[in-house]
Amino acid sequence: MNYSLLLAGLAVAFFLLLLMAMQAGKWLGRNADEKSGSGAAVIEGSVFALLGLLVAFTFSGAAQRMAERRDLLVQEVNAIGTAWLRIDMVEAGIQPRLRDQFRRYVDERINYYRNVADLERRDAIAAHVGALQKEIWATSMQAARISVPPFAASYVGAVNEMFDVASAQSVAQKVHPPIAAYVFLGFLTLVAAGLVGLNLASSRRNTMLHQVVYAIVMTAALYIIVDFEFPRIGTIRIDQSDALLVSQRQSMVDPVGGGN
Repeated sequence: MNYSLLLAGLAVAFFLLLLMAMQAGKWLGRNADEKSGSGAAVIEGSVFALLGLLVAFTFSGAAQRMAERRDLLVQEVNAIGTAWLRIDMVEAGIQPRLRDQFRRYVDERINYYRNVADLERRDAIAAHVGALQKEIWATSMQAARISVPPFAASYVGAVNEMFDVASAQSVAQKVHPPIAAYVFLGFLTLVAAGLVGLNLASSRRNTMLHQVVYAIVMTAALYIIVDFEFPRIGTIRIDQSDALLVSQRQSMVDPVGGGN
């Protein structure tokens, strides 16, 4: 599924709904005058204040979660690089097998990030990653038993850190506000649009430009919030951060004339 097109289609649909809500508000307030609506100012102010507060908190939370996912990816690359270097600290005879397992593991992590928007495929890749982690851990334990204890402990600690960061990243990809929060935000935005229409009803000027501007601004605000929350499916993306992992994979070559 092309989620970028889906998100763009939802934005267009919501833009039209906002225009319809304002037109409905104008129709409901067609017989009202400025004095008749003065008593509703407190209610309207409360609705717009709540809308502004909700947009601000949702926007801030989405941006923060995107930054955390990007930071976790950097931590994961660093952890993989450290564990890869510390393979040299274990028994030489088992190092080639560990390096081959590490390369296959990183290949699957790259594959995971490239398909993170495809929920079914993402879960299948995550299961494969889990199997590779068990394989690496079993080989690492075998290596630790026949290696110098301080070196083995240092290597095993690096592998454990690599797995911990990968698990944290997988969880972070699935942490989002409940769908009810987005539904309420959309509903509140439509209610506010209706109130805008009510206030415009008493104006004798052509207010279509104002309505379009309001609809564009609110649609753009909600679009950016969703884009921050799912930064791999829209226009705001963190795919460039994956280049760090790809670069790490390219550096994972055998010390002396080995393959990659």
